[in-house]
Amino acid sequence: MIPRCARDDRCYAGGLAQPTASLVVVLLLASLGVTAAAAQQRVQVTVGFEGGFTRARSRATGTSEMVSGAVFTGAATLARSRWRLRLDYGQGNLTADTGAAAARTLAEGRAQLGFVAAAWLTLWAGPRARSYTSSGIRQRWWFWEVAVEARGMLFADRSYAFGALALAPAGTVDALHAFSRETGVAAGLALRLPGPGPWARLAYRVDQTRLAGGRRETVEAISLGVAMELRSPR
Repeated sequence: MIPRCARDDRCYAGGLAQPTASLVVVLLLASLGVTAAAAQQRVQVTVGFEGGFTRARSRATGTSEMVSGAVFTGAATLARSRWRLRLDYGQGNLTADTGAAAARTLAEGRAQLGFVAAAWLTLWAGPRARSYTSSGIRQRWWFWEVAVEARGMLFADRSYAFGALALAPAGTVDALHAFSRETGVAAGLALRLPGPGPWARLAYRVDQTRLAGGRRETVEAISLGVAMELRSPR
């Protein structure tokens, strides 16, 4: 079952202060860079919203539990030249599929910097966070993630397929079990809708986190969303 925290300050210390400070620095530097760039050349902004079905499965020696439910996510990406900054946040309620798992609220967020290495390939790096809240107790997960995202055009300016691989070699969890690693895979299809710039996106992703002692947590989701591309004036 998903490990729970005790009701004391130790549940929120140790591993949270440093990631939080680092995240603030990353966002500050990225914001300064985007602000300076906006005065020089055009900045492209993409905003989106999606809803999806999410399932979280926890396994440990002799125990297993599964919860699932709807999660809704908002996202924004800023692009200037070959640099990218993306921010997203999602939240939803998960209920038990098996056993006596307690219902919980799931929240996930991400703040990452990207570099376009080729027209079809983007490299990303930055923090991701996940938290579960159940019966007033919150458990936080932090991942320091690097990712590779590729896309291939199917019909010129009308649709494309995309896929991503992610690895988090470091992280922290509010639990007794030490973080080992997190891996993720995502794939999907995007189709341009009628109008000046909206895209519809269908995506599937699965992430697996391994903790010491053989504990594993797998989160998978299938989602449908809409994204709109905007451009600032020169």
